[in-house]
Amino acid sequence: MMVDTAQNRTKVWLDTYWLPANITKDDGSTLATTISAFDWPDYPITRLFLDKNVDGAVSIGQASSKAIVDVDHYPYGYEEVVPILLCAIDKPGITGVKLLAQMDEELRIIGEAYPLGSIRRLTGSKPKTERLGSYFLFSVEYSLTYRRDVT
Repeated sequence: MMVDTAQNRTKVWLDTYWLPANITKDDGSTLATTISAFDWPDYPITRLFLDKNVDGAVSIGQASSKAIVDVDHYPYGYEEVVPILLCAIDKPGITGVKLLAQMDEELRIIGEAYPLGSIRRLTGSKPKTERLGSYFLFSVEYSLTYRRDVT
């Protein structure tokens, strides 16, 4: 049985609307392999891209939460913020920043086209490049604000 958390709901939302056909390698026609997962795996991230042959990854973090209260101080909902990290590296046939730009655009399309259900909105993005041995990890982290009412 799946636990109904903001992190799980966000993964289902992304997996439902993410169109792999919009994410291609540098030639513009070969589909890139992307995955979505909860947080980071318990092995070096370079294994994900090299050994497991993944081209781009979407990491969905745990949500921070704040209660929304009524005038009598009873909670009627929660505003949760879920971190979403998009990342890629340079590989043969793939320029990491180009792939990351396509993934970034796909996330924005989903956020603009499907905000309802729990009133989701992408707020802020923070690009980052870090060195992983002989590779660079290109990433951008979004905050997905997610509002859910108490049921």
